[in-house]
Amino acid sequence: MNIKRKTGALVSLILILVCVGGAVLYRKARAQKPKASGEAYKLAGGSFSVETIDQVIHDSRRNKDLPIRILVPKSGGPFPLIVFSHGAGGSGKNYFPLTEFWATHGYVVIQPTHNDSIALRRERGEQAPSSARELVEEYRFNYDDWINRVDDIKLVLDSVGDLSKGLPQLKNKIDSKRIGVGGHSYGAFTTQMIGGVTLDIPNQPKGQSFADNRPRALLLLSPQGKSQNGLTESSWKSLTRPTMSMTGSNDAGVMGQLASWREDPYTYSPPPDKYLVWLDGAFHMSFTGALAQPSAAQGPRRPLISRLAQRTDQKAVFDYVKIASIAFWDAYLKDDTKARAYLKSNSLVDYSNKAVKLSRK
Repeated sequence: MNIKRKTGALVSLILILVCVGGAVLYRKARAQKPKASGEAYKLAGGSFSVETIDQVIHDSRRNKDLPIRILVPKSGGPFPLIVFSHGAGGSGKNYFPLTEFWATHGYVVIQPTHNDSIALRRERGEQAPSSARELVEEYRFNYDDWINRVDDIKLVLDSVGDLSKGLPQLKNKIDSKRIGVGGHSYGAFTTQMIGGVTLDIPNQPKGQSFADNRPRALLLLSPQGKSQNGLTESSWKSLTRPTMSMTGSNDAGVMGQLASWREDPYTYSPPPDKYLVWLDGAFHMSFTGALAQPSAAQGPRRPLISRLAQRTDQKAVFDYVKIASIAFWDAYLKDDTKARAYLKSNSLVDYSNKAVKLSRK
């Protein structure tokens, strides 16, 4: 019996040692699991506190009042200026998670509210489209509205001097020689027009340009590709300024285009200083920051897009949008050598564990 007990105890001890040793090896293996080797260029908010100013500027030529929202750092300056154009039906009050992030890092951001804004139209007592497709159909062939949007951006740029003189918060805040223009969706199309793409508008001369030479760099979030809005393969030959385009795996066109269609501005524009950021799991609204908020997918009537978005980490997707965009602005509006080096490296790709693809030429 003693021998049996000793044998049993020895077996139990061996089993314990095996289990403990296995647990140690498991923890060690987990500790040695490869981590992302890249870095986030800038992810946390910057050092500047930001003030928000709502203003209306007037265009006497068009007899039009244009509402704008201004985000300005409370201290320091002068800062580069970013003019950001909203998507169809949106507003200059949208995109705050992104535009405020830029402002905290030392930028003045001006966001106009264009005529297609649903909120603005309702405020005027006008009937607004009830769906995204209906909204796109309404403006897909509205050539006058395309041009009006471009004129809104030009009006903002024309008004910088008066705004700086008339608003104490903007005194000595804007460096008018360092200007960027960006936009999301319909706003990306407006940005492309400002940047110099040529359009073939039916019953008008081919290859028309509506460019403004003042912006130094362009940011296109979910841009349009060829065969829509007068865009052709040759439209981007004159898009020579530094440009970053962003799209992703779920960023399909409303008219049935694949997400790859949104890569056209990068594909057909000439080098140098062109970038394409492709985000795995990104939807059309991922670039706004809305899907990164937990409340975006709560409630029994949550939209289908929100339910689908939960299959990927939308906060992470939006983090990549912030990192890439601020690196781009810093590189081309602040001439920051570290930002340029970051864009030329694979740091963001590695940081995202390859959820981001970064092409450049």
